[in-house]
Amino acid sequence: MSSDHHILCIEDEVDIQEIIAYNLRRAGYKLTLASDGINGLALAQTQTPDLILLDIMLPGLSGMQVCERLKADLKTQLIPIIMLSARSEEVDVISGLTHGADDYITKPFSQAELLARIKVALRRTPSTKILSIGSLSLNLEAYTCDLNGQTLKLTTTEFKLLHTLMAQPGRAFSREQLILSALGEQSEVVDRNVDVHIRGVRKQLGKASTAIETVRGVGYRCDPNFTETLLNEVL
Repeated sequence: MSSDHHILCIEDEVDIQEIIAYNLRRAGYKLTLASDGINGLALAQTQTPDLILLDIMLPGLSGMQVCERLKADLKTQLIPIIMLSARSEEVDVISGLTHGADDYITKPFSQAELLARIKVALRRTPSTKILSIGSLSLNLEAYTCDLNGQTLKLTTTEFKLLHTLMAQPGRAFSREQLILSALGEQSEVVDRNVDVHIRGVRKQLGKASTAIETVRGVGYRCDPNFTETLLNEVL
């Protein structure tokens, strides 16, 4: 069996790491290993794997911290993350999922279960880098935005801001967070200019612009009922 998929496993327990590595390579996956949160985060950002197996209890940065940073990074937001943890309480599972994980497996787990979860997560991930909500879609490779089949004229900055908001509907981003997540630390965009770019996005969205909500005292968010809003506005 062979696969073109590349998996990054961030796990500090050597015995578990070795078992996972053996079974994934046997299943045909390309595999990269990391034993701490800092190195794992760096590998995820530079190699952009197809899926990440992420232990919660890690040296350097915890799995929760790594997950948060990956989901806040434009390059890695859409990579599915399966969290691995010895914690089985419901509150721990919920915490992992709310931090952005796509799935959560409690240790000890069978390798058959792990392989099955990986297959499901990869199946849910589109082969083309397209993010869609309702009739609005972003092609992350071509940097194009379509609404009801019509291509919108967004600047690169507007595209990145819209992508950040759409990737996490319902999450309120401050202007500073939007700059860091969408544009990076080296961006010359300042807080007050974010409002100008958001106005540009809303102008292009037209009647569907209500999907981007202003959160008083915070910044902006994508309406969690975005699909319903969009459908109602364009009818």
